[in-house]
Amino acid sequence: MDRISEAKEFLKKIVAINSVESAPTDGAPFGRGVAECLAVTLQKMRSLSFRTVDGEGYYGYGEIGEGELFGVLTHLDVVPVGEGWSHDPFGAETEDGKIYGRGTMDDKGPFCAAFFAAVKLLDEGYKPIKRLRFIVGCDEESGWKCMDRYAEREEMPQKGFSPDGDFPVINSEKGIVYHTVKIPLPSDVISLTAGERANMVPASAKILFTKNGSLIDRLDKAKIPYTNEGKRIAVSEKGKASHGSHPEQGENALVKLFRTLSPAFEGFKLLYDAFASFDGSGIGLKVFDEKSGALTVNPGCVVTEGRTAVLSVDVRYPHCISKEDVTVALKKTLPYEVEEVFYHLPLYVPEDNELVQKLLFAYEKVTGEKARPVAIGGGTYARVLPLGVAFGPCFPGGNNGMHCADEYISTEDFEKMFAIYYEALKELCFAK
Repeated sequence: MDRISEAKEFLKKIVAINSVESAPTDGAPFGRGVAECLAVTLQKMRSLSFRTVDGEGYYGYGEIGEGELFGVLTHLDVVPVGEGWSHDPFGAETEDGKIYGRGTMDDKGPFCAAFFAAVKLLDEGYKPIKRLRFIVGCDEESGWKCMDRYAEREEMPQKGFSPDGDFPVINSEKGIVYHTVKIPLPSDVISLTAGERANMVPASAKILFTKNGSLIDRLDKAKIPYTNEGKRIAVSEKGKASHGSHPEQGENALVKLFRTLSPAFEGFKLLYDAFASFDGSGIGLKVFDEKSGALTVNPGCVVTEGRTAVLSVDVRYPHCISKEDVTVALKKTLPYEVEEVFYHLPLYVPEDNELVQKLLFAYEKVTGEKARPVAIGGGTYARVLPLGVAFGPCFPGGNNGMHCADEYISTEDFEKMFAIYYEALKELCFAK
């Protein structure tokens, strides 16, 4: 079997492992599925003569060569499945030249393409001129505790890339900051729920009320549609999931629910006004810079804790402002308890940097397209490196189904990215 075919088969094998974070157990800090995926991946690396380390289930890596350390940083955990799938999210089904499954694009597919591209170089007699280390994290989608642990215990590569963004090369990433907003609920509200992660546009949202005559009159007067669920009344909305860094590509069901409830509830009107626009205008923070683009806002999920709804808000901000500016704007707009809970500072590597130029060379050699680096709102492991950028897997104008229903990777794109990673690694880490 040639290495591209082997890479596709291994991709199907690890996509079939449900590596959504779950309850921790001994040796599996992010759940048994994630731990299984890591174990299977490290075993494959060992079988192909890579030296491996298991970082107690937080991370792992496979390494080959000697000398200066160069990193390729990927992750094996995936976001929750969500709604709206027509294919088994862990079935790795192939149809019409596409492999479907959660993680095919984010980030199991790119890992397989890059890793087996390195194996192909070894097959062809190329020798590593650096220590090439494939680092696989297990908590990228939930908080990066994997990279925190790695940084504490392991040598950090001085240079590298993360195949977890876009081609041709991403040299600029916006800052990322999550906040929780604690919203007191009206007395007749039982629960308010939506979404699964801050970094996903929620595809459904629902509020449950205690059934009573005054509430029904209130909803009827405002012409708010509802359903009866025994002694409860439900108002719900459907939307379309997408990555939280691209809220414009989805349809936020929670924002739709705020809009639906607005005629009858002043508090929900306030929330709708704040989040109706994903560009930050509702919180007085519509900003843009040439280096990284425009700010985006995504109210990604909400859970009910007693009499309080805890809303998680994902903001991707350009280099021209700070995460503190985001906190100030949210607190000024919303009369609720607002708390910063997670952040990543922005990343920028100049276009003329040697790493950027060599990666662009590999992309241009395979595609024939003259290209320049781009900026994104997504956050990649490139941020943990002293010098790092994101490199693929999404092609300009092509499939970007990360965090969406029916996530897939086309075999054509997989083979093209395999060729690009082959050329990039040959240029950066190998010689005859």
